[in-house]
Amino acid sequence: MPRPPEYDNLININAFAEQAATPGALEAYLRNAQSYLAAAKLPDPAVSAMPVFSIAYEGFFQLVQAVFEFYEVRTKDSGRNLAIQRVCQDLGMNPSEQALMSKAHGRRNDTSYRSPFPPVSKAEAQCLVAILDKYVPIAYKLVNVPYP
Repeated sequence: MPRPPEYDNLININAFAEQAATPGALEAYLRNAQSYLAAAKLPDPAVSAMPVFSIAYEGFFQLVQAVFEFYEVRTKDSGRNLAIQRVCQDLGMNPSEQALMSKAHGRRNDTSYRSPFPPVSKAEAQCLVAILDKYVPIAYKLVNVPYP
């Protein structure tokens, strides 16, 4: 499947770079996303929401990496947020889901690197788990890998 022309535009402005796929990496990213999803669903309700949120966020980023592997690109001068937004479009997310993922990226950076306050809520964590759960099978379909 040819990559969407938006990727070539991002390559042309040095936000992304072309990079040949690594054998086995696509499938590994997809398996990792499923593992993160399973882990995000494990915690006891008494567990803080932050680990669940972080696990689900990293699981979604594994989907981003899988799509990039499929299209043979990597981020260059851009960061994770642009990568996430590009893949959100590829996965067919609606605008509110895309906004949620952009906000999740900001929350992850704020609570992980700047300050743990305000803490991530259980609702935020569960929203991210639901997004990951919804889009794992869609990512498999997008990259033409049979969903287990």
